[in-house]
Amino acid sequence: MRATILVFSFLPFLYYGAKDTAFHFRGRKVSLTEHVLHAAIGLVLAIMFAHALRGNHWIVVSAMVIFAAAGAVDEYIFHRGIPAEESDLHAKEHLALLIFFVVSLATHWLEKSHWSWTEALERLRGASGGAL
Repeated sequence: MRATILVFSFLPFLYYGAKDTAFHFRGRKVSLTEHVLHAAIGLVLAIMFAHALRGNHWIVVSAMVIFAAAGAVDEYIFHRGIPAEESDLHAKEHLALLIFFVVSLATHWLEKSHWSWTEALERLRGASGGAL
C-alpha cells in the first residue's frame, strides 16, 4: 500500500521535472556544468525515491538535506535572472517534492501503526509524554 501511495505522490514531481528538463533544451540553454549538477541532483532524488519505497526514512531525510544543499548551489549560481516560466516550474517542482517528502514520512509513520490513525495518534501522544 505504501509503495502505491508513494508512486502516485511522486508523479507531480516527475511531471514538473520533465517540463523543466525540456525547458533547458528549448528555452534557456544551460551549461555543461549545470547539466552535471542537475544529473547529480537527479541521482540524489532517485536514491531518495528508492529508499522511500523501502521505508528507510533516515536515508530519505539525508537525501533531502543533500538535495537542499545542492539545490541551493544550483539556485544561487545558475538561476539568477531566469525566465519567469522556468522560475514557475521550479516553484512547482519544489512544492511537489516537498509534498512527496511529507507523504513519504507520513506513510512510514502510519505503516508502523498498522495503518490505524487511532494507533498512530496514540503513539504520538506517548512520544510527547501526554502533552498532546
